[in-house]
Amino acid sequence: MENWTRPAWSRLTAQEKTRQMELLCTRLPVGFEWIGLETFERFGLSTKTGLFACEDTEFVFVPGDTVTLGWDAVPDTAEPLSGTHRQMLHLLRELGVPPEETEARMRDWVSPVRRAEIRPMLVERRCVSAAWNEWPIGELDPAEDADMLKAVEAFRQSPHSSLESDQEYLLEREHDSIRLYAFDDSEHFEEWSAGNIGAGLDLPSEDEWEYLYGSGSRTFFPWGDDIDPSMRLRHLPSAASGAYDLERPNAYDLEQPNGFGLCFPGDPYKKELVRTAGGWTGKGGDGGSNVHGGFGPFASYLPTGTFFRDPFEPELDWSEWLSSLVFRRIVRL
Repeated sequence: MENWTRPAWSRLTAQEKTRQMELLCTRLPVGFEWIGLETFERFGLSTKTGLFACEDTEFVFVPGDTVTLGWDAVPDTAEPLSGTHRQMLHLLRELGVPPEETEARMRDWVSPVRRAEIRPMLVERRCVSAAWNEWPIGELDPAEDADMLKAVEAFRQSPHSSLESDQEYLLEREHDSIRLYAFDDSEHFEEWSAGNIGAGLDLPSEDEWEYLYGSGSRTFFPWGDDIDPSMRLRHLPSAASGAYDLERPNAYDLEQPNGFGLCFPGDPYKKELVRTAGGWTGKGGDGGSNVHGGFGPFASYLPTGTFFRDPFEPELDWSEWLSSLVFRRIVRL
């Protein structure tokens, strides 16, 4: 375990890392398979680490560390304000928040500064929807599911790549095949969790998620303290989302693997589920509320900050949030 902390891991040779991953294989739940080492680099962090597979899903080994997380809403006045502080203050003025309330409002938007010990873990590389469960078309009953079969055939004849019936079903075209998904009917998080996490796995905590997403960076966003105008971002006009690159025409910057090899939605409409002492919360988005506010790129993408907390999350219940939620599983080591 000593070699599975980030400082020690970074000093190991490729051969030593391979031996460590072979040792790890003996401790994992049934079904995990060792693939090999791969190097990931993003926003100044480079990690050569181990890839695993379980039921056609990739997992990556993330070494543990002791890190400072959270964000100081009221920084030392002797230091120049960061780009995030300046932009937040400007946004609060635009929202009409009185000066005497700005400190409290900024604290509502962020997790507090704290030290956290993060255990090494195996982490699912990509999020999946918490709302949609695959429904094999071959299992549809001609009598009971006649309307659904009719919808599938109509979609097959259409030019569309996807079709969603709100909180009912989702059809997606994948090359020459069609996949059907049914909306999850769970009424609360505990019911959903019991059917979706699996033995030996869990959701990350908020501390773990901030470490995985921000890679230990002390800036508000993984890449810095402001929105980078060169980035291509979803939901923003082309002038704000960077130049079109013929080498990667469909690539959005925040969807690319980070320095741990993990992919995140990079989409303020989405929230990634994390486990809390009281149940769950969502990180990495606000359901798109800020995008609709008309306050520009910073406000729209503020929820994608590492340390952002959505102060309005309690206003909706589980079933109302479900369509916006994604999740990934981890194995703590």
